[in-house]
Parts: sequence; structure tokens; C-alpha cells
Amino acid sequence: NFAFTWPGLQKDENVGGDKIGYFANPKGPDGNQFAQLGGQGISVVSYSDKQEAALKYIKWFANKDVQAKWWSLGGFSCLNAVVKDPGFPASQPYAQTFLDSMAIVKDFWAEPSYAPLLQASQKRFHDYVVAGQGSAKDALDGLVKDWTEVFQDDGKM
Repeated sequence: NFAFTWPGLQKDENVGGDKIGYFANPKGPDGNQFAQLGGQGISVVSYSDKQEAALKYIKWFANKDVQAKWWSLGGFSCLNAVVKDPGFPASQPYAQTFLDSMAIVKDFWAEPSYAPLLQASQKRFHDYVVAGQGSAKDALDGLVKDWTEVFQDDGKM
């Protein structure tokens, strides 16, 4: 899971040190091999009065030098100018595995109700873990109630 990988991770003896390894998802029983597309998209909202600033940011962020720096700091770039650089596979211990995984990425169907489901999860987890309210069972039972309501409102139950 590349979301929890960053430069220097393998150097920290407290989290595994040089015993950490990286690999692409293995083939399943049917012989198919995929890596799930993930991450957070970036877009410009059509009704925003800050469209020009948003586009300026995207143009800046998509710049080769910025993306190369982003990669070096632990971000994940798919910019061809970065990942096709001859030195890229050796740039991080997980760089080749990242390339191997991107070669088998598949965009699976996404739940249109994702945002309210995520918001409900964040609130319930925060209330229990951070604010110390209730028990884990209370948090999960409440989450089932919240999710059921979302799915009912969306006509899925």
C-alpha cells in the first residue's frame, strides 16, 4: 500500500529497518493481477469564483520539477517526465515496485455515496478514538446506523 510508504522508512530500525521489502500485488487464483487505483483526485469546481487560482495551482503542481521534488519527499507522481527518468527505478527502494504496480492498475467501480459514508466514518472514529466518547462497539453500531441511512436516502436499501 503506497499510501503508507515514504522515503527513509527502511532506514528506521523501529519499523523494520532493512527487513522491509516491497512487491506488486500477486496474481489471484484466476491468474489476474491488478493494483487498485486510489488516491485523491484534483479538480476545479465549475461554480467556484477561484477557478483561475485553482488552475494556476494545478499547472504549478504538474510541473516536472515540482513533481520530482514531490516524489523525493514521499509523494507519488505519475508524471511521465518523472517516472520515465532513467534514474527513477533506483530513486527509492520502492520505486520499481511502484512502476510495476502502476502497470497493472485497474480503476474499480467507486461508490457514488463515498463522501457521506467517509464523513460518517470520520465523525464516529474521531468521537471514539480522539474524543474518548463511548466504546468501539458504540462507534461501529452508530456507523452502521449512519451508513444505513445514507444507503436508504440514496435508494440502495
